[in-house]
Amino acid sequence: MKTKTIKPAPADPATLSDTQTPSTNDARHHDIANAAYYRGQARGFAPGGELEDWLEAEREMEAMWSGRQ
Repeated sequence: MKTKTIKPAPADPATLSDTQTPSTNDARHHDIANAAYYRGQARGFAPGGELEDWLEAEREMEAMWSGRQ
């Protein structure tokens, strides 16, 4: 019998330190993807809002990384 691997939910972006800055593009992408995931989750993953989720997550993360939040 094959067992199903359950992937944990991404870390909540609200738990990141205000001074935490990603050191690589992979880390940046990961942080933005997590924030976009939670935005999608908050709107019930209704289709059609994915791009706006991503763009708003980018703005949110950039503001946090630059200390403007």
